[in-house]
Amino acid sequence: MKTVKTKVSLAEQAFNILKEEIATGRLQVGDPLPEEKISAQLGISRTPLRDALKKLENEGLVTVSAGKPATVAGFSKADSLDHIDMRRILEVKNLERIIEKLDDETMEKLRDNLRHQQEAMDHGDHQLYLELDSTFHILLTEANPNHLFYEMVRRLGTGVSRAFLTLSNTIEPSLESAFAEHRAILSALEARDLPSAKEAMTRHLDNVEARFLKFYDDKRDDDDSFK
Repeated sequence: MKTVKTKVSLAEQAFNILKEEIATGRLQVGDPLPEEKISAQLGISRTPLRDALKKLENEGLVTVSAGKPATVAGFSKADSLDHIDMRRILEVKNLERIIEKLDDETMEKLRDNLRHQQEAMDHGDHQLYLELDSTFHILLTEANPNHLFYEMVRRLGTGVSRAFLTLSNTIEPSLESAFAEHRAILSALEARDLPSAKEAMTRHLDNVEARFLKFYDDKRDDDDSFK
């Protein structure tokens, strides 16, 4: 396991290190995270570690119980599909609210995000790609005057990302398809073509669901302990 550096907060570094350990499968579903052992491995005190564990809990990556060590969380197939279903409803509706409000700054943020997605794919950095994927969808809500869209899409996207992080060793074959779907959404928005944007978003989230189901079933076939 990596040790922390000094320029970024200790809690943030611990969060990033533990998240990477989970994403790469070095920490697996059900593994305990005893504070004394983990803090010693990271070279930090328990206080920043607890902050990191709390943030991981908020993202659904660990389960924290009073009097027991935190553990790496599993996830439910049904819960993950429910998250995608709600995203489908919210994110398509969101496009109706933002189509006339997208300014040059927001469009450039979206283009820049796609450029970084391409770089993450080129470097095989699946965790970074998934984070950029989530950010792309969140950026689309920033122009919506109803801030609840932002909060709900962010929360739901975290749940879906948690599922894909657990399946991250199977995700590479789908990256190019997902990236092309993002580009189609952006192209429709650049043209201010709402019907095409809604169609592209619906197709993308339908494909997210289909890819998740395939990855989930493949993982179950390969690992009887998967939860």
